[in-house]
Formats: sequence, C-alpha cells, structure tokens
Amino acid sequence: MSLRTRIAAAVLGAGLALTAAAPAANAAGADYFHPWLPDVVVLGNAAAPECLEIGGWHTENGAPANQWSCHYGANQQWSLVAGPSGSLVNVHSGKCLEIAGWRTDNGAPAQQWDCTGGWNQKWIWTHIPGTGYVLRNGWSGKCLEVALNPYAINGSLARQWDCWAGNNQIWYGLGPTR
Repeated sequence: MSLRTRIAAAVLGAGLALTAAAPAANAAGADYFHPWLPDVVVLGNAAAPECLEIGGWHTENGAPANQWSCHYGANQQWSLVAGPSGSLVNVHSGKCLEIAGWRTDNGAPAQQWDCTGGWNQKWIWTHIPGTGYVLRNGWSGKCLEVALNPYAINGSLARQWDCWAGNNQIWYGLGPTR
C-alpha cells in the first residue's frame, strides 16, 4: 500500500469515526458524512481483495453494483459529496447507489439510479474497530455486502442483508487513486 493510500485511508477512517454515532434509519434531516472526509473514495471489501463498482462501466438506471479487482477507475470511485447527504455517487455514471425498489428483504440488490435523495439511497457508516466500516441502508436498516458464495469472484453482486459485521459486510476506504 502506497504512502498516499495509507494517508487517504487514515483520513477516511478519522472522518468516519466521527460519524460512528450516525442516527437510526429513516431519521429525517440526518447528516451522514463529516465535511473533513475526502470527496471521493474507492471501497474495498474485507472478504476479498476486490472493490465496489458499477460493472461494465454502465451508466443506465438499474445497473447492478458488484465487486471487481481494484483498478481505481471512475466506475469504482464513489463521491461522498456529489449527491444528497448520505449518498454514494458513482463518479463515472453520476448516479447514486441504492437498494432496488425500496426493498427491505435480505438479498435485495444494490444498483445505481438517478439521485433522488430517497432513503433507499442513503448510507449510514458504522465503524467496526480494527477492521473497517459497515454501510447500513437508510431505508431498510440492512447492510451492504457481497454474497458469501462465492464472495471472492469478480462480478459477485452487492446486496443488502441483516447486519452481522462479517468480512463480506466490512468496507474500507482505499482513497481515490493508488
């Protein structure tokens, strides 16, 4: 890991630690990101050396979020400030990460959609000491994860599931570039 990446991760961790006591799901007017966070992050998954992306460089509504080997391209970069508070905006498409169809069930897929500010597009960051962060959806209260079977394969889809802080639900910021 380069010095720049370690510094970016430390800054991200320090900023996110300040938001660890984020409000409960569906809390009106919630602020999820501290203004000291970097504008753009690449999110790695603790279960595999892979990053969250919109696969195939798609730009249309409904394109699925998945994991892929980290290459730090714009489709793997997420802006924390480009959209409504609490959203993750894909730098390539300009669309927000959401849980499809306002679903609340385990296994509901994560996808990109035009940014609406809806609660299904808001993410609450909770620090898990010594590992990283879980990202809890503001509408369902469930956590973003990569499916366990098999979680270490390029293209494995991101989805929501009951929060249990398993490695497949833990994300860490790699910074916007290597």
